[in-house]
Amino acid sequence: MPFDPPKRPHSDDPEAERPTNQDDEDQPAADDGVNHNSPEQAVRDHMHFGESESREEKKEREAAEAEAKEKADKGKKNKKPTDAADEDTEEEDEDDTDAEKPKSRSKRTFWIVMLLVVALFIGLLLVGLLPRLKKDKARKEEAQAAANALPIVTVEPAKKAPDTTRVELPANTRSNRETYVFARTNGFVQSWYADIGAKVRRGQLLAVVATPELDQQVVQARANLNLARTTYDRLRNIELPGAISRQELDQGQAQYEAQRAIVNQLLAQQAFKRVTAPFSGIVTQRSIEVGSLVSTSNAEGTQLFKLEQTDTIRAFVNVPQNFVPSIRTGLPAAVIVPEFPDRTFTGRVSREAGALVPETRTLLTEVKVPNNEQLLRPGIFAQVRFQVPRTGASVVISANTLVPGGLEQRVVMVRDKKIHYQVIEPGRDFGDELEVAKGLKGGELLVVNPTETLREGQEVEMRKPKEEKKSDGPTGAKPKSPDPLYNPNRPRVSTPGDEDKKKDKKN
Repeated sequence: MPFDPPKRPHSDDPEAERPTNQDDEDQPAADDGVNHNSPEQAVRDHMHFGESESREEKKEREAAEAEAKEKADKGKKNKKPTDAADEDTEEEDEDDTDAEKPKSRSKRTFWIVMLLVVALFIGLLLVGLLPRLKKDKARKEEAQAAANALPIVTVEPAKKAPDTTRVELPANTRSNRETYVFARTNGFVQSWYADIGAKVRRGQLLAVVATPELDQQVVQARANLNLARTTYDRLRNIELPGAISRQELDQGQAQYEAQRAIVNQLLAQQAFKRVTAPFSGIVTQRSIEVGSLVSTSNAEGTQLFKLEQTDTIRAFVNVPQNFVPSIRTGLPAAVIVPEFPDRTFTGRVSREAGALVPETRTLLTEVKVPNNEQLLRPGIFAQVRFQVPRTGASVVISANTLVPGGLEQRVVMVRDKKIHYQVIEPGRDFGDELEVAKGLKGGELLVVNPTETLREGQEVEMRKPKEEKKSDGPTGAKPKSPDPLYNPNRPRVSTPGDEDKKKDKKN
C-alpha cells in the first residue's frame, strides 16, 4: 500500500490554530478538496509541516511577548506623557519600543523650531515698532513746539531809490537818410546801372530813360523859337518912323521870350533822362527792368529805386509821460539788439517832438547811433535803455511785499518784533520792484509774501531771505544765447504723415 503522510491543515498564516491535544492530531483532516496522495502535494505538505512551529516553541514565544509587555507597562508608569497625542501614539506602537525614540525627538525639535520662530517674530516686531514709536513721539513734540512757537516771517528792508533809474523802451530803427527815386519824365527804361546792395555816391548814374516823344517836342519848340526870334528881329530893325506901333514890337519880343522858355523847359525835362543818386548811400530797392514804362507819377509802386544812408542809425522811441521831464537833447542812451546779446551800442538823444501824442500820452524821441561797422540794419527791432535822473526822493520795495487785495495799497512792517500794516502810495512800476512815493522813508523791514493770518500787533520771529547760490562756472563766462526760432540746420523730426508716405511708396 502506498504511504499516506499525516494530513495537516494548510494555511499561509503561521499564527493559524493547531490541535491542542494528541487526540485532535489523530483525527482525520477535513476534506479541503486537495488530493494529498499525489507526490507533488505530498512534497508541499511535508515542506509546510517543516515550517510550522511546535507547541513548545509557541509557548516560549507567548511567554517572551508577555514579559516584554509587562516591561513596557512599567516604563509607561515611570514616564509621564506630555500630551494625549503621545499616549495614543505609545499605546498604538507598544510593540515597537525602538520607534518611540525618533518620534519623540522629532516632536521636541518641532516645538523648539516653533519657539525660535515666535521669538524671531517678536524681535522683528520690536525692531520695526520701536523706531516708529520714537518718530511719532518726536513728531508730536515738534508739532507742539510749533504750535507754541512764534510765527516766522521773511523780511526785506525797503531801499532808498538811487539818483538815477534805468528805463528800457522798445524802438523802431531807420536809416539816417532814405528816399525813393522817381522818374521826372515819361518814357521807358533804356538801361540801369545799380542793383540792391550797391554803394553809390552822390550824382552817380543809376539808369537812363529813353524819351522819344520829349525829343520831338524839343525839336518843335526850337523851331518855334527860331521863328519868334526872326519875327522880333524884323520888327526891331524897321527904321521907318511910324511904320509899326510900340505894341507890335513888345508883342514880338514877348513871343520870342515865351518860346525860349518853352525850349528851356523841355531841355530841363530831357535832362531827367539820366537818373542819378541824390546822396551817397546804399541802393535798398530796385523796381525797374530794361524796357519798363515809366511816368512822372509818384504813386505807390512807380518808384525806380530806394536809396538809404546807413552810416548812422536813428532809433525812434515813444517815452511815457512820467519820464518826459528827464528827457533832454544829448542824453546818453544804450541801444540793445537781440541779435547781439553781449554788446550794446552807444547813442545820444538827437531831438524830441516837443509835444505828446494825445492817443498814447508819449513823447516821440530820436536817438542817433553811429553805425560805422554796419552791424545795425535799418528796420531792426531794438531796446533803448536810458539812465533817467529822478525828479524827487523815493523808496524802492520788492513787488512781492504788497498785501494782496484791498482798496488801498499796503505793506506789512515789523516794528519791535510786532506786525504793523502801513498804507503806501505807489509810483512807477519796474516789474519786480515798485517805487513808493509816500508812506515809507527807507530802511523799514517789510514782510515778504504776507499772509492773511498776520494780525496787527502780533509778535513774530524774523528771518532774512535766502541768498541765491552763485554759479560754479567761471566768473567771465557769458550767458548762452537762446536758440533761434528757425534753424534750417536743425534735424527734421519725422511725423506720422511721413511714415504713411513711406509705406505708400513701398506699396
